[in-house]
Amino acid sequence: MNHSVLRLSVRESDGPRLVAALAGAMDWHTAPQLREETTRLIAADRRLVLDVSAVTFCDSSGLSALVQLRRRALDAGGSVVLAGVPAHLLKLLEISGLGPVFLGDGAEEPEEPDGPHDLW
Repeated sequence: MNHSVLRLSVRESDGPRLVAALAGAMDWHTAPQLREETTRLIAADRRLVLDVSAVTFCDSSGLSALVQLRRRALDAGGSVVLAGVPAHLLKLLEISGLGPVFLGDGAEEPEEPDGPHDLW
C-alpha cells in the first residue's frame, strides 16, 4: 500500500512572517498531519507563509486543511499566504475561487456573489 507523505520544515525569516515549506502530497492521508503541524505554527506566529513549491499533489482534503488553517490564523489576528505555488495547485486555487485569498497578502475574504453565507 502506497501512502502519501508530507514533510514540513520551518525556515529562518528576515521578515515579520514565519516561513514554512511543505513537500509531498496534501491529501486525505496527510490532511490531519497538515492541520496538526500548522496549528502549532500559528500558535507560535500568527503570520505564516507556506512555501508549497514542493507539493506534488493536493486534493479537496488538502485544500480544506489550508482553509481551516487560514480560519485559525484569522481568528488569532494573523494570516496565511502561499508562496511558490506550482501550476497544479494554482489551478485548484483558481477553480475554487481561493486564489486571491491565499496568493495575496492573506487578508482578503472570498467573494460571496449570492449574499452572505459561509461556505468554508
